[in-house]
Amino acid sequence: MKLIVKTSLHYLWLSLSILLATGAIFYLVLRDNISSEIREQLELQVDMISQEVEKGHQVIFPLVELKELSAKTIAPSVFKDTLIYDHLQDEHEGYYYLSETKIINNKPYNIKVMTTYIGWNEYLKTISLIFLGLTFLLVTAGIVVNYFISKNIWRPFLNNLSILKEHSVQARTDLALEKSDIDEFEQLNAVLHEYADRNRKEYTGLQEFTENASHELQTPISIIRARLEGMSQLPLTNEAVNYVSDAKQALDRLSKVNKGLLLLAKLTHDNFPDQQALPVSAILTGQIVQLEELFESRGLKLQQDIQKISVKASPHLFDILIANFLSNILKHANREGFVAIVLDSDKLNFTNEGEPLPFAEKELFARFKKNHQPSAGVGLGLSIINQICLVHKWRVTYQYTGGRHNFTVWFNNN
Repeated sequence: MKLIVKTSLHYLWLSLSILLATGAIFYLVLRDNISSEIREQLELQVDMISQEVEKGHQVIFPLVELKELSAKTIAPSVFKDTLIYDHLQDEHEGYYYLSETKIINNKPYNIKVMTTYIGWNEYLKTISLIFLGLTFLLVTAGIVVNYFISKNIWRPFLNNLSILKEHSVQARTDLALEKSDIDEFEQLNAVLHEYADRNRKEYTGLQEFTENASHELQTPISIIRARLEGMSQLPLTNEAVNYVSDAKQALDRLSKVNKGLLLLAKLTHDNFPDQQALPVSAILTGQIVQLEELFESRGLKLQQDIQKISVKASPHLFDILIANFLSNILKHANREGFVAIVLDSDKLNFTNEGEPLPFAEKELFARFKKNHQPSAGVGLGLSIINQICLVHKWRVTYQYTGGRHNFTVWFNNN
């Protein structure tokens, strides 16, 4: 839920609660005041009737009952509301009545006077309609005003959020955030600038270290390989031959790791400006043909659905992308299992049967994350694939369903 919407909802519920409470209080206060006024009016009528009786005048007032009592007992005053049937309107009307006992000329009289009123149900209905209309107008106006004011206030924050989404530590330009007249946003901008500068320095230092280490390792690797080749030409015992063979395998692995790290370092710097329209289907088919014997040796049943399309990409990187995907299939597909490669205008998909991942899917494209198998490579292939996709602004996804691994490269990033 967006912040502006959440703020508006809080305002809505708060406004409704306040207006409902205000309406209830208003109704109760109004009822008490009206009741007090009606009682005062009825008490005045009782007093006027008492004066008329004391003067000996005949009392003929509407809604007045006058009774002479036999005993000199003074009953307490009674003030209540009641309903009286109105035959003209064919409905019951609300009335208040006051019944009092008065001693007039040493005689007890019971005087009962009545007056009509609208009825509390009508009062409640009228007040409810007024407050509902008022609530609707206030809440609607409040939400609209709050939405536009909040949107204007939060605009620098939202714009900076969009800038941060597009910013990368690989960018050579400084982080350019929109200024604001709100102190908290300016403090946030200062922290983000400092954070981005620190990350860029740390990232640059790490990249330089990776590149320097990879370059420096190339010379000793070449020297060690040459010495091992020379030693293999000498007369050696079987045990020494095994040692030399193990050393060569370890050196080959180290050389692959070194080349992979160097390639990743170059990829993160976007040092591949040679992007051009490539005949993807021809490149893919060519690499598949080169590996046909390996597919047959493992008994893999390869299904192909390859359309003729072209994609703008770096030729060198696209060759590496395809080679890594095919290498991944050959290493991890079950023997005599199902393998499929699908290419269309939007995506490139590789599918193979295999065991589930021994780790979480979110770690699949991490460096040096691999199966616990000796032949699983150096653990950089999928990381290189992911970085190649980032360079070309593609998206690579993974799913494991029905015992099959599915890798998809989305060219249009959809």
